[in-house]
Amino acid sequence: MGPLLAAPFFNGKFTVTDLMKNVVAVIKETANELILPRFKALTSEQIKEKNGPGDLVTIADIEAEEKLSKAFKQLVIGSQVVGEEITSKKPDTINLLSSEPLVWVIDPIDGTKNFTKGIDLFCTMVCLVRFGAPVLAVIFDPLNDRYIAAEEGSGSWLHEVTSISAEKLKVCEAVDLEQMSGFLSLGGFRDRATRDKMRSLASQIFKGYDNLGCSGHEYVQLVTDEKHFTINYRTFPWDHLPGSLIHSEAGGYQASFDGEKYDPTKLTKGLITAPNELAWKKIRKKFLHSYLS
Repeated sequence: MGPLLAAPFFNGKFTVTDLMKNVVAVIKETANELILPRFKALTSEQIKEKNGPGDLVTIADIEAEEKLSKAFKQLVIGSQVVGEEITSKKPDTINLLSSEPLVWVIDPIDGTKNFTKGIDLFCTMVCLVRFGAPVLAVIFDPLNDRYIAAEEGSGSWLHEVTSISAEKLKVCEAVDLEQMSGFLSLGGFRDRATRDKMRSLASQIFKGYDNLGCSGHEYVQLVTDEKHFTINYRTFPWDHLPGSLIHSEAGGYQASFDGEKYDPTKLTKGLITAPNELAWKKIRKKFLHSYLS
């Protein structure tokens, strides 16, 4: 990167567009150096469990987050970082989102389990938060050399790394619930029997639902495909802050299960994304209401 990292891009005036170009360049360089060479090439010693079975971290996650964190702090002098891997070791790190004016939120490899299995549903997600609100977000798909970028008030755009043009994105139109398809992740919500009942209910209410094991790719499909909703119980900021800005800038609506605005520091308030507020209310009433009393 060299000179790109030499000077701050926050000097009283917040020039997000200039910053975006350099953020993407840092992510691409990191993917090429530290992530893609490990895809389908990890040894068992390079994969560890963090907080329980299935909660994995790899050497690629750790090294990529370290590189991204260092570079982004140089891009915006005085900024802090909330990364998935550092927060797993130091949980209080998440409090930076409510105590610091400028914070980078980083998921170096979203979909780590897929990554370890050689499944191509993984990505890098980054978001810059200013006084608690996301102002810049990137979901970068290194295998396909494309990314979705959003800046507050400027829309969501699909970019091919090899092209100078971009496609402005828009969420699909709201339809009746029985015509909607989307994504459902209820892990941690109440008990297993309840979750099984809810999945059965979802099969009756919606046209279909899936779980890709990668929030980033789910958000990508919300703004590029015919997917209408996501319903998540756990809402870690690195999984949802980038996508929430991208989805909002594409015309979508999100709120916690209780109807409040998404708060990235509250990890188990749930989150529903939908094409608009009316669709959100219908999903909550038909699918969630009886389980929230």
